Amino acid sequence: MKALERRATTIAAADVVGFSRLVAMDEEGVFERLRILRHAIIDPAIADHGGRVVKSMGDGLLVEFPGPAAAVHASLSAQRAIAAHQLQEPDDLRIWLRVGINHGSVLIDGSDVLGDVVNIAARLETLSAPGGICVSRTVRDMLAREPGLTITGQGMQFVRNIPTPVEVWHVTTGVEAENRSTVTQSADRPSVIVLPFDNLSSSVEDGFLADGIAEDLINELSRFRSLFVIARGSSFAYKDRAQDMRQIAQDMRVRYVVKGAVRRAGARLRVTAQLIEAETGRQIWSDRYDRDMADLFALQDDITRCIVTGLTPEIGAHERAMSRAKPTESLSAWEMCQRGLTEIDMRTSGGVRNATALFHAAAEADPTYALPHALIGRVHAVRIYSGRSRNPREDVVKGMFHANRAIELDDRLELGHITLAQLLTLQGQENDAREALARARALNHNDALIYNAQTFINLFQKNPNTEEMEAAGLEAIRLSPQDPMLWSFYWMLAVAIWMRDMSLGENMRQYLEPAARNPGAEAFVHSAYAVLSLRAGDQTTAERALAQALTVRPDFSLDVIKYGFHFPKWPALVAGIKDDLETLVSMGLPRR
Repeated sequence: MKALERRATTIAAADVVGFSRLVAMDEEGVFERLRILRHAIIDPAIADHGGRVVKSMGDGLLVEFPGPAAAVHASLSAQRAIAAHQLQEPDDLRIWLRVGINHGSVLIDGSDVLGDVVNIAARLETLSAPGGICVSRTVRDMLAREPGLTITGQGMQFVRNIPTPVEVWHVTTGVEAENRSTVTQSADRPSVIVLPFDNLSSSVEDGFLADGIAEDLINELSRFRSLFVIARGSSFAYKDRAQDMRQIAQDMRVRYVVKGAVRRAGARLRVTAQLIEAETGRQIWSDRYDRDMADLFALQDDITRCIVTGLTPEIGAHERAMSRAKPTESLSAWEMCQRGLTEIDMRTSGGVRNATALFHAAAEADPTYALPHALIGRVHAVRIYSGRSRNPREDVVKGMFHANRAIELDDRLELGHITLAQLLTLQGQENDAREALARARALNHNDALIYNAQTFINLFQKNPNTEEMEAAGLEAIRLSPQDPMLWSFYWMLAVAIWMRDMSLGENMRQYLEPAARNPGAEAFVHSAYAVLSLRAGDQTTAERALAQALTVRPDFSLDVIKYGFHFPKWPALVAGIKDDLETLVSMGLPRR
């Protein structure tokens, strides 16, 4: 068989925004209007700039151009002409295109082109605003001296089926739709620049390590859809330069700066890292990591993982604190979500109601924003998991709607897939739940909630894999040891042992005690801790734990414990502590 040939070329991928919705509204009309646009605008623009259509997919095109300049100018011409052509169309019937452009070496298979260059062009298209153009770093660099173009960085983005983040750039067309895409939402998200780490040793090799840690941090932080991360090319422009945090904030329009240093002493290495509020120069978080020099790549991976684990919760906590300090009427959609997370972390009925209202307000304020829908779906799932749902079936239906809506708006938001996995679990669809969780993990393996959701998948099986459950719970704690949901991570570890032994025993204490002591713990955690204390002969601690359960949830009762949960092992677990629960009733636990 003859080997496929390669050549360097420029690929443009274009797609109709909301094609399924348009077809559902007016199938024949949409296809006729697309035919007219192809004949009158799109095909002439391609031909005028030396391009050829590789393939047409009904609602999309794959086009090859001789170079980036030809691809961008053809796309600009087409986007502007399409917008002008549809000025008289109602907003909901207008046809918008998204365009992604990449350049590199492709495989040639007859008239077709194959390879990562093509795949990335297609992914860039999904990141574009309607009427807009997104290009890769390679295309941007090749157009650096091209007159008349405005190209702005959109940071690092993880895209489906591409293992490393893609640096995204936006070419201004002037006709982008006013609704905000997942790329332009970055203005609301906290923005971060990771500066090159300083090498405080004399070894050049340590300088490579310092750069490697900073590069890996950029890549790993880019996995969090809640962060807008400045790309390496821009951040490394500050290498070996005096660093004024306020000037960096002004130049790069960032809220946070991550900086650090590497120092070697013999066979020992010390890495320090700091998180700084750019506008004020105030240090929010810092830590240091001492390691033995061994496998350099393993060391680099370990340090990167530790820094990510340390600083991402601090950014989240700082964002929530800032949202609490602002009047509700002046909050952006992002800030409403942060305020809502603060409310839900209180684990009270009022807090859940307030959080739900804020998430719905965020969704209304920005209909294209995926995060509030993922959070609304999660609220519905948590109601069932926590035994607070008055209508589990209705919560599942509503939760599924919002989880799917989140994924439809932004399929790179891991929380949407996590929420979907939790809701599928509640419906007994284990395989589909695991597939959804695998998608979330591929997008961001640093998110502790993925591993917490994995414990819940096992919780709802007739024969749970308690070893997997315990391993996932420990990984969640390792990834986010200061998480607001830390009590839940420990609680699920305790439940894993409880289900494994089918007995609430002393060996649960290592997990149950920290679960009960962490802020936000639900009432059933405190009631289980009360039973454990009774069995240990500690009446005083049992009384305090029961009082805390009733404080957290005033309507807590024996019936809530017996009938509030819906996982298969729960009736047997409750039967095993029947006498202890009667003792709690005698101590003040209401029966109903």
